Amino acid sequence: IAASLDDVAGMYQKQNEQKKALKCLTEALRIRKLKLGGNDIEIGKTLFGMGIIFAAINNNEMAMECYSGSLEISSHDGSNPKLEAQTLHQIGCVHAENCNYKEALQNWRTCLSKYREGGLRDDHYMVACTLGNIEMAENVLKT
Repeated sequence: IAASLDDVAGMYQKQNEQKKALKCLTEALRIRKLKLGGNDIEIGKTLFGMGIIFAAINNNEMAMECYSGSLEISSHDGSNPKLEAQTLHQIGCVHAENCNYKEALQNWRTCLSKYREGGLRDDHYMVACTLGNIEMAENVLKT
């Protein structure tokens, strides 16, 4: 059921119905916590998705809370380094949104390291995006 709720949430996101998507993911999270316990990687993925939605509706505090939960699970679990890197990237984006470029830079650099450890090259779109963000933050911090 939780996987179906993820799919429905994705459809709502494509229609820019963020609150409906969030409702689906909140229910998916509840189900997963009941079935899997609190530290399963599937819960980390759901929290990441919820963070994306909270960021889209400009609720950076809740986005950060979700990303932090996702990062805690993914870094402890170790089975999904891509999720860990993507979460670090998004945490960097929240920091940049709040004009905290030093923290953003730190997260993006760690993200980049994780991508490279996972075998992604600089021409991969996720690495390229992170490299662009690093360059932007470095330029802001120089001024």
